[in-house]
Amino acid sequence: MSARRKATSHASHSDGDARESESALLARRIEEICLDAVGSVSPAKVEGMAQQWLSKRNLDPNAPSSALLVMEAFALAGYLALFTPPLLGVAPIERFIRQRRADGVEGAALDALAETSFYLLQLEARAAPRTFLAKDLANGERLSLFDEDIPDSARDARIATWLAPLPDGGFVALGPLTPLDAGALAEGLSFVRPGKGMNNPRRCAAAVYRHVMRHGGLHIEGLNLFSEDLLEDLPGVAEEEEEDDDLDRLARAFAAAKKGEEPSAENIRETRGLASPPHLIQALARSAISRRHGRADLADAFLRIGFIMMETLDRRAAAGSGGAEQSIEFIAAAIDRAVVEQQLPKETRTLFEELRRRLMGSRRAGAEKNAGDAELARVLQRIQALRGKTVEQGCTEQEALASARKIAELLDRYGLSLGEVEMRDQACEGVGVDTGRRRRAPLDECVPAIALFCDCKVWIETTASGAIRYVFFGLPADVEAAHYLYDLIVATFATETARFKNEDSMIASSTRRISTRSFQIGLAHGIRDKLRSMKAERDAANRLSTGRDLVPIKASVIEDELEKLGLSFHAKGQARKRRIAPDAYHAGREAGRKFEPRRGVEAA
Repeated sequence: MSARRKATSHASHSDGDARESESALLARRIEEICLDAVGSVSPAKVEGMAQQWLSKRNLDPNAPSSALLVMEAFALAGYLALFTPPLLGVAPIERFIRQRRADGVEGAALDALAETSFYLLQLEARAAPRTFLAKDLANGERLSLFDEDIPDSARDARIATWLAPLPDGGFVALGPLTPLDAGALAEGLSFVRPGKGMNNPRRCAAAVYRHVMRHGGLHIEGLNLFSEDLLEDLPGVAEEEEEDDDLDRLARAFAAAKKGEEPSAENIRETRGLASPPHLIQALARSAISRRHGRADLADAFLRIGFIMMETLDRRAAAGSGGAEQSIEFIAAAIDRAVVEQQLPKETRTLFEELRRRLMGSRRAGAEKNAGDAELARVLQRIQALRGKTVEQGCTEQEALASARKIAELLDRYGLSLGEVEMRDQACEGVGVDTGRRRRAPLDECVPAIALFCDCKVWIETTASGAIRYVFFGLPADVEAAHYLYDLIVATFATETARFKNEDSMIASSTRRISTRSFQIGLAHGIRDKLRSMKAERDAANRLSTGRDLVPIKASVIEDELEKLGLSFHAKGQARKRRIAPDAYHAGREAGRKFEPRRGVEAA
């Protein structure tokens, strides 16, 4: 690397100017931290970017100029990747800053990095030993660059670089200073809007770097990042291989499998665990790049990984998990934008559509398989009818429990009509229930009991807006029942809480809030305990009458299907102790215990 980019280039000078010394210290620290940040960027992402730029260049592996071109491409790609957010998420520099937050000079350097942007400049003249003046070509403003290595011969040169602001109003250049010929400059200026400055600096940087790498650029001695004498100091640098990330490692494992053999169960599990929109898009892009470079085995492996991820995301969506930001439609739109902006190979869109057609075919096959299950359809219709008659009209706790008992009877009747093979042949479903709340409420303590009562799994998610969402997952009739029962309990909470407030209207306003919350906590505990006892009673009756226990069979089916979602769950800690009003709590618990299933069944 040339001397002008070394971290030691801003050595302290004893010139008595304290302010300049502070700027020198800060500028040096900004450069050092930025180099660390570039080193934290995914090597695969940098390599993929550099490969796209150089794909049309005829490189001679034995020529020093080719080695220098590759090194320059990796350097430019590293800085571009550092400051560019992925299709979904934040830029690597933002994550780096959050992880390394500090005070003093370190904190000031991180703040400056957070404000870094891409510039098109015309170098004008050296104003001081450490200062070079330049004109911002986007708006015509004059800038002061803190840099003692720009040679005087670079005067009037037009360059592209990243600048971080200094407190004194100057800037420090980060990474390469890239000289621009007429074509590269025209590419960059196409992002400048008269009177408004540069539109989308990151896209401008990508366009300029792509042009320079594909068509060649100017070389100014002492200004360009690399020179040929560097090869003598870095033997074998062109042969160094970047470390594989998880996607590359999985692709090599998939490619190593013998033709016709399925990947190992462990590799499939890991692929499902990695499933996310960014990883899916990366798998498709790497498939396209691998095929361009004659690696059909890796291209097919990345495509297989992409399909498993797409299928996993589709399963999660069907289970009510993930939200719109992980839907197939959202990913399609993100790929469209990235291809238009030339952030992804154009083949990525074709590969995505190919996988989506395969997924649609798989969906149709599954739908045809389940279409003949008329008995299941009747059970679902019956549960939905109960919901329409009860939830939408409000209910008391007696009516709610009566309906719950009726649902239990329907589920048992359906379950007992199935053999184990038939039950295992069913596809699990899920439903996401949005609470509209960001904070936990007493009603939430009923949710695990609802899942237990209906033989479902349940987990909690946070939506993009920060609200709580519960996801019930299990066999179709059980999931529908869980959703119904949840809504039923929500209505019960509203009914019983209103009744409690009316009965205790003389409570002082200063204690009414804690009294009402205590009642709701007791109500939740009463309903929870009642559902658990109902479940135990029902399972015992089924075992006595049939000699079979369906619960382990259902649990096994659900666990197998749950594994295909590739989700990682974390147990929540115990809730903190809460202050309650004993009388109100016991009143609520007593109301919950009246959740009596034996009353009003026929009326329901």
